[in-house]
Amino acid sequence: MSKVRIVDADSHVEETAEYWQYLDPKYEARRPIAIVAENRPQFAGMNAFWYIDGQTFPKPVGRGVTIFATPLEMERVKRKTWSLGSQSLTAPEERLRDMDAGGIDVQVNFPTVFLETLTEDVEFEAALMSSYNQFMAKACAAAPDRLKWAALLPLRDPKLAVAEARRAHELGAACAATTAGTLGNTGLDQAGLDPLWAELERLQLPFCIHCGWCNDGVRLPFNTSYGAHVLGFTVPVLMAFYAFLGGGILDRYPRLKLGFLEAGCEWVPYLVQRMDHYFHSESQNGRPVPERPASDYLRDCAIYFTTEAEERHLPQVLEFIGEDRIMLSADMPHGEAREASIEEIQERTDLSEAQKAKILGETAAEFYGV
Repeated sequence: MSKVRIVDADSHVEETAEYWQYLDPKYEARRPIAIVAENRPQFAGMNAFWYIDGQTFPKPVGRGVTIFATPLEMERVKRKTWSLGSQSLTAPEERLRDMDAGGIDVQVNFPTVFLETLTEDVEFEAALMSSYNQFMAKACAAAPDRLKWAALLPLRDPKLAVAEARRAHELGAACAATTAGTLGNTGLDQAGLDPLWAELERLQLPFCIHCGWCNDGVRLPFNTSYGAHVLGFTVPVLMAFYAFLGGGILDRYPRLKLGFLEAGCEWVPYLVQRMDHYFHSESQNGRPVPERPASDYLRDCAIYFTTEAEERHLPQVLEFIGEDRIMLSADMPHGEAREASIEEIQERTDLSEAQKAKILGETAAEFYGV
C-alpha cells in the first residue's frame, strides 16, 4: 500500500528515578526507590522492584501476579532491543530513532508502573501522578509533533482529578487522560466522578481506559503471568466499557470521547450484544437500566478501540463498530510488543487499503487531535 501517516495509539514508557524528581517535597521520605534482588529463575528476569510504602512492584510470583519491566535495573530490560533512554524516554532522541525504525510518525505514550495501584494513600498517589505528568510534559516537548502522552488522573479523589486534568491540559502535548478500568473494586460509574466527566467534556480531552491490574477480584485468582495477562489485566477494560454504556455515564455526558486500549477489539460485538440482551429483559421487569441499549451508544457516541494486528475477525468487527473507530497499538517497548504490527496490518489481504490507512493512523489522529 502507499505510504500513510502512522499514528501509534498506545505505546509506553518504562519509569526511572527521574520520574519522581517533581514529587511534592512533603513526600520526599516516601519517594519510590528501585531495589535489585537476586535473579532467581522464577523471576524470569524481573529481579528489580519499585519499593513504595513498604510494598514492591511488580509481583512476578504468587497470587495476584503483575508483570512489567520497570525499574530498568532488572535483567529483563537488558534483553530488549531498545536502549534504556528510549524505553524510559529519558533520551527522547533515542525513542525517535526507534520510532523511525518502526515506521511510526506519531506516538502516544502511556505509563507502565501505574498499571497497578501503588498506594492506598489517595493524596500520595495524586502526587506520584503529578510528578509523572510533569516529567512526560518535559520529555515530549523535545519533539512535540511526534511524541504525545496521556496524563494520569487520580480518580480516587474527584477534585484532585479535575485539577490534574486542567493542569495536564495546560502543560501541553497531553492529548488524552488515562486510567485503569476500575477504582479497585469500585466501578467507574459508582465513583462520584461526574465533575471529572463534565470537565473532560468541556476540555474535549479524550479519556482512555487502559488494561491494568486494578481490580483484586480479577487479579488475585491468578498466580501465573499467562492468567494475569489474559484475564486479570484485560477484564477491567470490559468493566469500564459497561460503566460508561451500561452505568449511565454517557446519558449525562454524551460528548465524552472514549478509548478502550490494549484489550483488542473482538470482544466488543459479544459484550454489546450481551448488554442489549439484558437491557431488554431488565427493562421489561422494571429494573434500572440506562436510557438506551449499548448498541445505541456505540453507534452515536465517540467510542474507539485498539486492535491487535493478528485478530482474525477484525473485518467483522469493523463492520459491527464502524471503520473509523479502530486504531493500532505498537505497545513499544513492552515485552509483548508485536514489533511488526504495522507490517502485519499492511500485509493483510482481508482489509481494504482505505481500512488499513484508517487503522494505521487516520483514526488515531482524529481521536487524539494530532
